[in-house]
Amino acid sequence: MKLTKRNRHGGLNIDMTPMIDVVFLLLIFFMTISQISEVKKEKIDLPELAGSEEQLPSTVTVNVNEKGDILVDQARLTVSQLAGLMQQETQKVQDPGLVRVVLRADQRATCQTVNQIVKQLAQLQIRKVRIAVRVP
Repeated sequence: MKLTKRNRHGGLNIDMTPMIDVVFLLLIFFMTISQISEVKKEKIDLPELAGSEEQLPSTVTVNVNEKGDILVDQARLTVSQLAGLMQQETQKVQDPGLVRVVLRADQRATCQTVNQIVKQLAQLQIRKVRIAVRVP
Protein backbone atom coordinates (compact mmCIF):
# COMPACT_ATOMS: atom_id res chain seq x y z
CA MET A 1 0.00 0.00 0.00
CA LYS A 2 1.54 3.20 -1.18
CA LEU A 3 0.75 6.42 0.64
CA THR A 4 1.32 9.68 -1.16
CA LYS A 5 2.76 12.67 0.59
CA ARG A 6 0.64 15.74 0.75
CA ASN A 7 2.14 19.01 -0.34
CA ARG A 8 2.68 20.92 2.88
CA HIS A 9 3.68 24.12 1.10
CA GLY A 10 0.50 24.36 -0.90
CA GLY A 11 -1.39 27.42 0.25
CA LEU A 12 -4.08 29.55 -1.14
CA ASN A 13 -3.46 31.02 -4.53
CA ILE A 14 -4.85 34.55 -4.58
CA ASP A 15 -5.48 36.20 -7.90
CA MET A 16 -3.95 39.70 -7.68
CA THR A 17 -5.44 40.97 -10.96
CA PRO A 18 -8.60 42.54 -9.44
CA MET A 19 -6.56 44.23 -6.74
CA ILE A 20 -4.19 45.73 -9.32
CA ASP A 21 -7.21 46.94 -11.34
CA VAL A 22 -8.60 48.69 -8.26
CA VAL A 23 -5.25 50.37 -7.57
CA PHE A 24 -5.07 51.70 -11.13
CA LEU A 25 -8.66 52.98 -10.95
CA LEU A 26 -7.90 54.81 -7.71
CA LEU A 27 -4.78 56.29 -9.25
CA ILE A 28 -6.75 57.58 -12.25
CA PHE A 29 -9.47 58.94 -9.94
CA PHE A 30 -7.06 60.96 -7.80
CA MET A 31 -5.19 62.29 -10.84
CA THR A 32 -8.48 63.50 -12.34
CA ILE A 33 -9.62 65.14 -9.10
CA SER A 34 -6.33 67.00 -8.72
CA GLN A 35 -6.68 68.38 -12.25
CA ILE A 36 -10.24 69.53 -11.59
CA SER A 37 -9.17 71.44 -8.49
CA GLU A 38 -6.55 73.29 -10.58
CA VAL A 39 -9.26 74.38 -13.05
CA LYS A 40 -10.87 76.54 -10.33
CA LYS A 41 -7.81 78.78 -10.26
CA GLU A 42 -7.93 81.67 -12.67
CA LYS A 43 -4.76 83.19 -14.10
CA ILE A 44 -4.34 85.95 -11.52
CA ASP A 45 -1.18 87.82 -10.55
CA LEU A 46 -1.18 87.26 -6.78
CA PRO A 47 0.69 89.51 -4.35
CA GLU A 48 3.92 88.15 -2.89
CA LEU A 49 4.16 87.24 0.77
CA ALA A 50 6.25 84.72 2.65
CA GLY A 51 4.03 81.84 3.69
CA SER A 52 3.34 78.21 3.11
CA GLU A 53 3.10 76.71 -0.35
CA GLU A 54 -0.33 75.10 -0.15
CA GLN A 55 -3.24 75.49 2.23
CA LEU A 56 -6.01 73.10 3.13
CA PRO A 57 -8.42 72.27 0.31
CA SER A 58 -11.20 74.79 -0.04
CA THR A 59 -14.93 74.39 -0.45
CA VAL A 60 -15.20 77.48 -2.67
CA THR A 61 -12.47 79.36 -4.52
CA VAL A 62 -13.36 83.01 -5.23
CA ASN A 63 -11.24 84.85 -7.79
CA VAL A 64 -11.13 88.64 -8.18
CA ASN A 65 -9.41 89.83 -11.35
CA GLU A 66 -7.72 93.19 -11.90
CA LYS A 67 -10.98 94.79 -13.10
CA GLY A 68 -12.73 93.82 -9.85
CA ASP A 69 -14.86 91.06 -11.42
CA ILE A 70 -15.77 88.15 -9.13
CA LEU A 71 -15.22 84.76 -10.76
CA VAL A 72 -16.30 81.42 -9.27
CA ASP A 73 -15.80 78.36 -11.50
CA GLN A 74 -15.35 80.66 -14.54
CA ALA A 75 -18.73 82.36 -13.92
CA ARG A 76 -18.92 86.12 -13.29
CA LEU A 77 -20.94 86.96 -10.19
CA THR A 78 -21.96 90.07 -8.32
CA VAL A 79 -21.42 90.36 -4.58
CA SER A 80 -25.09 89.57 -3.91
CA GLN A 81 -24.98 86.51 -6.21
CA LEU A 82 -21.85 85.35 -4.38
CA ALA A 83 -23.68 85.76 -1.07
CA GLY A 84 -26.51 83.57 -2.40
CA LEU A 85 -24.02 80.93 -3.54
CA MET A 86 -22.29 80.94 -0.16
CA GLN A 87 -25.62 80.67 1.62
CA GLN A 88 -26.35 77.55 -0.45
CA GLU A 89 -22.96 76.11 0.56
CA THR A 90 -23.68 76.70 4.25
CA GLN A 91 -27.08 75.03 3.90
CA LYS A 92 -25.43 71.95 2.33
CA VAL A 93 -23.14 71.39 5.30
CA GLN A 94 -25.56 72.72 7.95
CA ASP A 95 -22.76 74.68 9.66
CA PRO A 96 -21.12 77.88 8.36
CA GLY A 97 -17.98 77.00 10.32
CA LEU A 98 -17.29 74.06 8.00
CA VAL A 99 -17.23 76.13 4.79
CA ARG A 100 -13.68 77.01 3.66
CA VAL A 101 -13.22 79.88 1.24
CA VAL A 102 -10.03 80.77 -0.60
CA LEU A 103 -10.04 84.35 -1.86
CA ARG A 104 -7.64 84.95 -4.75
CA ALA A 105 -7.35 88.63 -5.67
CA ASP A 106 -5.15 90.14 -8.35
CA GLN A 107 -2.51 92.43 -6.87
CA ARG A 108 -3.49 95.20 -9.31
CA ALA A 109 -7.15 95.12 -8.24
CA THR A 110 -8.61 97.59 -5.77
CA CYS A 111 -9.52 96.44 -2.27
CA GLN A 112 -13.14 97.54 -2.59
CA THR A 113 -14.40 94.25 -4.06
CA VAL A 114 -12.34 92.17 -1.64
CA ASN A 115 -13.70 94.15 1.33
CA GLN A 116 -17.28 93.67 0.11
CA ILE A 117 -16.73 89.92 -0.23
CA VAL A 118 -15.23 89.62 3.25
CA LYS A 119 -18.12 91.62 4.75
CA GLN A 120 -20.67 89.36 3.05
CA LEU A 121 -18.86 86.25 4.32
CA ALA A 122 -18.78 87.68 7.84
CA GLN A 123 -22.53 88.33 7.70
CA LEU A 124 -23.03 84.67 6.74
CA GLN A 125 -20.79 83.68 9.69
CA ILE A 126 -18.20 82.08 7.43
CA ARG A 127 -14.97 82.40 9.38
CA LYS A 128 -12.58 80.14 7.46
CA VAL A 129 -11.45 82.59 4.78
CA ARG A 130 -7.93 82.44 3.40
CA ILE A 131 -6.42 85.05 1.12
CA ALA A 132 -4.10 83.48 -1.42
CA VAL A 133 -0.64 84.92 -2.03
CA ARG A 134 2.31 83.93 -4.19
CA VAL A 135 5.33 82.67 -2.27
CA PRO A 136 8.49 84.46 -3.48
